[in-house]
Amino acid sequence: MHSSSVILLASGNSLGAYIPAMHLHTYLQTKGIETDVQVLENVYQEEVRNKIRSTKKAFHANFAVARMGHKLAKPIDAALDEESVQRLLDAWKQAGISRFAVFTGFWLPILERYKAAAGRLLDIRLIRLDAWDTPSFKVHKELYPGYNNVWFYEPSQLSPGSYIASDEVEPLPYGERTGRILIHGGGWGIGTYAATISELRLLGRGLDVIVYDPSEVDEDDGITRYFGTQISWDPWSRDALGRHTFPPMIRYVRTDGVLREYPLGDYSAYMYLMRNCAAIISKPGGATLNDSLSFGIPFIMLEPFGDHELHNSNYWEACGFGIRFTEWKTGNYSDDLLEEMCKRLVEHRSKINHFGRKTYAAENSSYI
Repeated sequence: MHSSSVILLASGNSLGAYIPAMHLHTYLQTKGIETDVQVLENVYQEEVRNKIRSTKKAFHANFAVARMGHKLAKPIDAALDEESVQRLLDAWKQAGISRFAVFTGFWLPILERYKAAAGRLLDIRLIRLDAWDTPSFKVHKELYPGYNNVWFYEPSQLSPGSYIASDEVEPLPYGERTGRILIHGGGWGIGTYAATISELRLLGRGLDVIVYDPSEVDEDDGITRYFGTQISWDPWSRDALGRHTFPPMIRYVRTDGVLREYPLGDYSAYMYLMRNCAAIISKPGGATLNDSLSFGIPFIMLEPFGDHELHNSNYWEACGFGIRFTEWKTGNYSDDLLEEMCKRLVEHRSKINHFGRKTYAAENSSYI
């Protein structure tokens, strides 16, 4: 790393605070901008980090438990490993790091320490991919007003200002897509998404389902396809070259009760599903709003997880980019509605810039 590097501060606790960071990392690398992704869990105490999987499992199993956990969110200071934090701060200071893109508010206490020690002007941008405070920012309301908050979905303006993607490839026209619907429950596999699968299967809709656990995979019906991330992967681990990676994807097929796994290689397999789908069904998380805009995907929204997702749902609906599942069902699962939303999304996307190009690629010459 050197002083012109951009440090992307993510979290593995939520893929919504990890995948967009990885998209921005990938994009900036192609533009010749040095970046490094730092995942918050790597400065946690080991015993705290080890509990994350069991918490995710509990939240996946019971949406009510997940919502209660959301309400009880608190600063993570007690979970931090002081030696790991100090090593990170020392490394930033030694390299003269001054540019940060922050995808979760839980990094703010650490950034406060760096601001006090750095001895230089810092460019710290808080990436706000929701239309309201998420728990990680809400618990630091006294800190975040002192930073550059980049609201992608400014609540007072029904016009998203940017999107983040790994590239700038244009979305596919609606008529060229496969017509399949992508269904998932976010990085933790939570929400009411599972109930929609059997309902849509009865209608003969082609579905691509992202499961949280292979046990969710039903017998192959020739129409529904199941995918998931490799069980052993976690966002805070690095590969053999010391890099954070997108989750490796697997396709699952259950035939005569036997489950088979087909590794799909890199994350481009999942991005192919997004580029080609007619709509996405999920809870209204901020990262999924970004996917909707980046790929021009109509968003059929399920029950929200927390106040921020309720605001996300209201915002996307008001923009004409999404519809609540109950309303889509009332409208007889209309494809015409989806096509109208797709046209609005693609038109709006054509008028705005990729955040990485607008913010960092355009400024890069001043740091060389």
